[in-house]
Amino acid sequence: MNFLINFMIIGLFIFPFVAFIHETGHAFFLKLFGGKINEFSIGNGKILWKKNNFNIRNAYFAGGRVVANTINWMNTTQKTFFFLGGVLFNLICALVLDVTTGYEFGVFRHYLDSFIFVSYLNVFINLVPLTTIFGETDGKKLVKLYKR
Repeated sequence: MNFLINFMIIGLFIFPFVAFIHETGHAFFLKLFGGKINEFSIGNGKILWKKNNFNIRNAYFAGGRVVANTINWMNTTQKTFFFLGGVLFNLICALVLDVTTGYEFGVFRHYLDSFIFVSYLNVFINLVPLTTIFGETDGKKLVKLYKR
């Protein structure tokens, strides 16, 4: 029973939170370079809840997206930071927690370790250049950007 509860907590709370941090990284660099966020979504599929440009979709544990009208106005360096923004935010968050937290969180330490692991995993998966059922990873977008 403990395994099932832990699995549900990791799947229903940790994965979406890691995705939120990842998408915040993309949104940060989009706004930093003067872009407009048309949509900030957690998850994929149909919209379950919407507030302004923020959406939570029915598969909210499966990634997310930041949508802009276009990024064609960005130069190559700006596009690179935009594509790597999510990975950078996940990596920084995981490293800070990994380095600064000890073993003082008691029963919550397991969830903190799971969060750190899922963050590192998200970094790795998003850097691999491939196409998933949800679209291209950030790594594939970078490869396409520099192949031009």
